[in-house]
Amino acid sequence: MLLCVFLTAGAEAARYSVLVYHGANPPYNYLEGSEQAGIFKDIFIRLGELTGHEFEFVPLSVARGHKSFESGEVDIEPGVNSSWRQSSRVPGIYSIDYAFSREVVLGRKDARAYQQPEAFYGKVMGRVRGYRYGPFERHFGTGKIAVYDNISERELLVQLAHTRLDYIMIGDVTAAYYIATNPAYRGFKEVYEISKLPVSMRIQPSNTQLKQEIDLALKHMLEQGEIARIYLKYGIEMLPF
Repeated sequence: MLLCVFLTAGAEAARYSVLVYHGANPPYNYLEGSEQAGIFKDIFIRLGELTGHEFEFVPLSVARGHKSFESGEVDIEPGVNSSWRQSSRVPGIYSIDYAFSREVVLGRKDARAYQQPEAFYGKVMGRVRGYRYGPFERHFGTGKIAVYDNISERELLVQLAHTRLDYIMIGDVTAAYYIATNPAYRGFKEVYEISKLPVSMRIQPSNTQLKQEIDLALKHMLEQGEIARIYLKYGIEMLPF
């Protein structure tokens, strides 16, 4: 209560738009009936309680979402590492880190684990269109890893199951969710860790006051263990932070 009073005392309540990728990455975001649900929804419900602001979700494809942020049509993109948006015309400003994201290569049950990206040369690997994987991307191209883009992790998993792809790139939290909820994917396994990076809220550069308010609220949520409990609600035990 005291934190909420502190945060709202210096600013009027406002409505902000939050970018989510439709059908792309449960348990972060998905539809429950006709309503948005998932980790991001729960985090922003609590941020709304602490800041007094209202947060409205805008579901878009990854490519369209990036353009909408650059044009100022959306205010916040959650769950982002700043290195993923370095090439954007509007990189944005970032809140404090509140969780980790591990990006992995997923294979079928007969796939081997590898220590070097070069082991995947000559293979076809699926990726969500618009996602970027930092230094790992130097291994894409002719004579290296052939990359196939699709609109979401959900579609990539279907293609992996039907052997249309050799491997896919996916967040480990999303992979765990789909493997736990779809028997057809139970044999899928992680064969390589691409990266493990902290994530934060990417905010329009003009919203400096909002960034300060979100920083304070996230700090409170971390100290109280609220972020960890939200992840655990979806069966995800957060990595030490």
